[in-house]
Amino acid sequence: MELIPTPMPDGDVKVDILIVDDNPNNLLALEAMLSDLGQNLVRAHSGVEALRKLLEGDFALALLDIQMPDLDGFQTAALIRSRERSRHMPIIFLTAHNKSDDQISKAYELGAVDFLFKPIVPAILRAKVQAFVELSRKTEEMKRQAQLLREATQREHERRLEEAAQRWEAERLREEMVKERRLTETLARTVAERERAEAALQSSNDRLRFLSEMANRLLVGERPKELLHSLYRDLSGHLNLEVYFNYLLQPDGHTLRLEDFSGVDDAAAQALHLVQLGDGLPGTVAQTRRSLIVEHVHESDDPNVAGIRRLGLTAHACFPLVAQGRLLGTLAFGTRQRAAFVPDDIAVMQLVCDQVAVSLERARLIEELSLRNYDLADADRRKDEFLAMLAHELRNPMAPIVNAVHLLRLPQAKGPVVQRALDAIDRQVGHMVRLVDDLLDLSRINTGKVELRKERVSLSTIIEHAVQTSAPLVQKQKHEFVLSMPPEEIRLIADRTRLTQVVSNLLNNAAKYSPPGGRIDLVVVREGPEVMITVRDRGIGIRPEMLDSVFGLFVQSDRTADRSQGGLGIGLTLVRSLVEMHGGSVVAHSEGLGRGSEFIVRLPIIDTRTIPPPPPEPSRAAPREHGMKVMVVEDNADVRETMRDFLQLSGHDVTVAVDGPTAVEALIEQRPDVALVDIGLPGLDGYQMLAALRERAADLPTVFIALTGYGRPQDRQRAFEAGFHDHLVKPVDSDALLRLLDDARTRIGREPPDADS
Repeated sequence: MELIPTPMPDGDVKVDILIVDDNPNNLLALEAMLSDLGQNLVRAHSGVEALRKLLEGDFALALLDIQMPDLDGFQTAALIRSRERSRHMPIIFLTAHNKSDDQISKAYELGAVDFLFKPIVPAILRAKVQAFVELSRKTEEMKRQAQLLREATQREHERRLEEAAQRWEAERLREEMVKERRLTETLARTVAERERAEAALQSSNDRLRFLSEMANRLLVGERPKELLHSLYRDLSGHLNLEVYFNYLLQPDGHTLRLEDFSGVDDAAAQALHLVQLGDGLPGTVAQTRRSLIVEHVHESDDPNVAGIRRLGLTAHACFPLVAQGRLLGTLAFGTRQRAAFVPDDIAVMQLVCDQVAVSLERARLIEELSLRNYDLADADRRKDEFLAMLAHELRNPMAPIVNAVHLLRLPQAKGPVVQRALDAIDRQVGHMVRLVDDLLDLSRINTGKVELRKERVSLSTIIEHAVQTSAPLVQKQKHEFVLSMPPEEIRLIADRTRLTQVVSNLLNNAAKYSPPGGRIDLVVVREGPEVMITVRDRGIGIRPEMLDSVFGLFVQSDRTADRSQGGLGIGLTLVRSLVEMHGGSVVAHSEGLGRGSEFIVRLPIIDTRTIPPPPPEPSRAAPREHGMKVMVVEDNADVRETMRDFLQLSGHDVTVAVDGPTAVEALIEQRPDVALVDIGLPGLDGYQMLAALRERAADLPTVFIALTGYGRPQDRQRAFEAGFHDHLVKPVDSDALLRLLDDARTRIGREPPDADS
């Protein structure tokens, strides 16, 4: 008996998805997000209507809003779970309210499979819904396959019963015709026939019972792979076949590996452990996806049969394991006791192979869905943790800035008090700038937009600069710092700034995660063509399970709300990326919590004898003392007024404009030497304002400097293409601004006036 399942393409099957929300706009939005999936979307405007829809039909998934009148989402879910028919239907809760542990716990107690917050990201919603749609389809397909098997089994049973009955009746008729002449002989023959019929019927019943039990074990079991060995052993005993081989296709798509076997010794199995597609009987069957029955093996001269002949087999049957068009492997049975198979045995083997393939594919889909759900949950958790930490790290420096501003407003604040407030503002603004710079560095590295400025550098210079950079934090924590350098000079071809950033990040990490008064060792050792830089501390250490992920994005070991060491968890990610860009590697070691940690950076030492030294940097002339006419075009009042005050106190003549159209008229009328222009202006943005000026006053000699919060390379390039002469990123460094003004004086050829003028 051969059961051939009818394929059912996913595209021809639509499932019903129930979306429940009391807000019609939300229902329209959900339908728009899910329209590309091509499924049947059924609306319900309340919990009562949703329950009514569930009485009318079954659904693959329900998207359930929590906040609804009459019955809220939780009450509706409880009623859904109380019905046997809808008890196992997946439910995804939707809410626009803040996440709370109580809400999440209650949702999952009610059997929710996910919990999404509005506004919902369409891509995430579609991915989650698509996963449950696919699961619903596969579940229905499994049910259909099981029903087909039961029907086929029943038909086979009825056919055999009918055949046995017909044979029995035929013998009865023959008995009656000859009973007078050969009564004794006929009676004996009748008894024998009846015994054979009963034996055949018993055998058929046993086989059908075995196949039914096997199908149930495969379709109901959560881990079908664990059942295969016992199943193959039972089938071999049932069919009196002492040898079987089960090969599974490997991820490379070209190799079959022997996963299970019986009837041969380990040495023979080892020789057959790996088979390529097209080689031998299993490779040929896998490549052609067609079963191959070899009987009377001793009479065959086919070279592919030589292997099974050496094993002493006299008959061999090999079948491909294929499910949903996917090749999974092969399954073969053999015997040394007879030269050919009974046709029913071949049919049973084929049926078993089909069921094994379906169960393996089902297990693969379940595992794939579980991994996908885990990845989505892990990404969502990491995102939430990062956003919370980003808010925390930005609020920390804002608090002393706000306090310092309040302090400066007090009329009695004078002298040292004012200076301390200004110093605090300067430090905290610098800290915020470093946070933003770290995020931008990481973004540039991940998108491949960071170019290393490599040159011949001395490693001792890099170590010295890194130590100086980290010294304030080390001294603040009262750590003992020990530096060990090799006696010989080590020179690298590297980006001086980026390697200094690597070492200082590791030192800062050691200082932050060590209790006050700890010890930090920085050891530099040359090992052949490499240099090994080790930063070792005796701080809080790293859990063993965190060592493989400590360089991951936003990862911080044992960070808690009451013991935050600061930072966004991207320092080590930057370290690894920058080291690998230099052709090196970095690893972390720790013996566990409370036992310190060690980070080892390895960098190649390159022969620099043939590389010329870099040309000396051109010296910059000191800024001139006489001021220039400067216009500040900025819509933010605080930025505009503070920049005007700073420039006026620096000796420049300053005017201001608050939007694009006003600035165009003022620039044409006043013709200043320099214009500092914000890009994000109302009316006309900075680019449009400059284009309007070029049309109306092409001979305007003003030097234009762009001010913007965007500092990517493409932002700078766009500013230069629009006609700006320079580009500054907010917050603007005061020294850099004064240097640009001095450069602008040289560019326009303006000399300071004589002393007598």
